Amino acid sequence: MTEPKPFRVEVPVAADRETVWSALTEPELIRQWFGWEDDEADDGLDEEIRHIFVDHAEPYPPDRIALEAGQELQVEADGERTLVRAVMPGALDGELADVYDALEEGWRTFFEQLRYLLEQRPAGERRTVRLTGVATGKQLLAVLDEAGPTERWHDSRYQRIVVDAEGRLLAAAAETPLDEEAAGPVSLVVSAYGLDDAGLADLRAEWTRRWTTAIPPGDPHDASAGDPHDASAGDPDGEPTGDRGAE
Repeated sequence: MTEPKPFRVEVPVAADRETVWSALTEPELIRQWFGWEDDEADDGLDEEIRHIFVDHAEPYPPDRIALEAGQELQVEADGERTLVRAVMPGALDGELADVYDALEEGWRTFFEQLRYLLEQRPAGERRTVRLTGVATGKQLLAVLDEAGPTERWHDSRYQRIVVDAEGRLLAAAAETPLDEEAAGPVSLVVSAYGLDDAGLADLRAEWTRRWTTAIPPGDPHDASAGDPHDASAGDPDGEPTGDRGAE
């Protein structure tokens, strides 16, 4: 088995340490920022959360949670804000430093969704739509343009996250750098709050139409769906075992 890539993902959150700790350890709160709903299994996300954060987690209050595959979540008070951090031990400047890793990028997405939850306090239960395909970064970002006016929430080498006029968080992620011309697996997770099942169905239809118009058909092989309990998810030759893990 290929050794996992070392990484350190850190995001500052405008909330106190106790609030962030609760959001990392209470399943009903974790559901508000982690993963996405599974169209084929009503309890799929709950099972994923239970596996990662309950059954295979060892919390060390008030600031550390040990996870599978050597991963660790850390919470550090920093004045009026809190630093939340995901760490895979190892040398960060090694030969894999610039290589895409699904686990690393997954935590980056999820911590930005956590930050949105705790800083913006959206009302209602989080509901999600996830779409995948194969495209260039330019094609992927064009999908976000279809959302109309948006607020930029996060930008990095492989991701762009924006907030639309309805307060929905749109997380676009690619396995190749967004500024390169090469095509590769891409995904979009739309997080909306307070929708009933009918509203979710409408949201899914709306974004599926936009997605299929902008993204060519292709097999994304779900490699962009990094699963925090599967260390092989960051291996280009490995397949993630979970369908709801880190993106």
